[in-house]
Amino acid sequence: EGGGDFVVSARTMDLGPGLSFGVATVPAGSKLSGGGTEPTRESKALLGFVGFVPVEAGLVLEHFVTAGMNTAGLSCDQQTLLGSVYPNKTGNATTDVAIDHFCERVLARFNGTAQLAAALAERRLTPHGPSVAGGQHFVVRDARGESLVVEFTDGTASVFVDHNDGGESGFGILTNEPNFQWHVENVRHARWKMRNARPSFTLPGAYYPDERFLRIDLLKKGMPKPTAMREAIQQAVHVLNSVTVPAGAQMGTDSSRGEGQGDHTMFGVVYDHTEMAVFWRTEANQNLQRIRLADAKLEPGAARGSLAFGVGKNDLPYFHDAALAIIRK
Repeated sequence: EGGGDFVVSARTMDLGPGLSFGVATVPAGSKLSGGGTEPTRESKALLGFVGFVPVEAGLVLEHFVTAGMNTAGLSCDQQTLLGSVYPNKTGNATTDVAIDHFCERVLARFNGTAQLAAALAERRLTPHGPSVAGGQHFVVRDARGESLVVEFTDGTASVFVDHNDGGESGFGILTNEPNFQWHVENVRHARWKMRNARPSFTLPGAYYPDERFLRIDLLKKGMPKPTAMREAIQQAVHVLNSVTVPAGAQMGTDSSRGEGQGDHTMFGVVYDHTEMAVFWRTEANQNLQRIRLADAKLEPGAARGSLAFGVGKNDLPYFHDAALAIIRK
């Protein structure tokens, strides 16, 4: 959401039980993944970034970036899109990148959505499958407030520019299946209903992707334009609250067979694209944590770092004791 001189976006990570996550810091100059079982080229990060990555048995899978932001204010988020069909590897070692390392490559090498769109169109970046994570699509947002949705539905990369312009190109929203253009048309149709003389429209309340997409659009339309960064962050958190799925067998989720009935929100992220900061909260603690990229030691020559959720220094009180703040007369 753009407003005034600031840009803020947010996402949740919804999965079944069994996978843990953490934060990884990747300085400029870091060596990137080869994009497959064998390295395809020597590649280094041009930009430092902070990424949200899986953690398995204490091992941080630092190249499998599911979400993150770089020092240019560009974010990349991987989200599920069942039925995705990826291109095959081209054999060009200088351009091929495995789909599971797409966000890593985007955050390390690009500073804006226009630059990425051109690289995809000119095949200077050629994502390929398969994916160990299953069907995925991506949304990339930059410090100018522009969004780029990248999907793979027929073996080729389909790129959609979303100016967050009330539906002329998009609504600044991405959920899951069906594809992005279906959701845009669905919101346009919903708005047509609401413009009629005797409208009847129910606020969508389930956790299916189409209902979350519609609900976020309605909430965004009803919010006042923020006048300060803190207000924009708070509005983003309110939107996260509207689509956060509690643990357990919740009704109306898009759980796949692999996730079963345990599909729930594992963490939520808010990106400050202007002041270059990431905020997050986990299912175990709803208090926000923050890393400013300026404090993350992302300069060339710095060492990589990681922080697993809920471990050691990442533990937070889940409440603030206000007793000492009471004013007594």
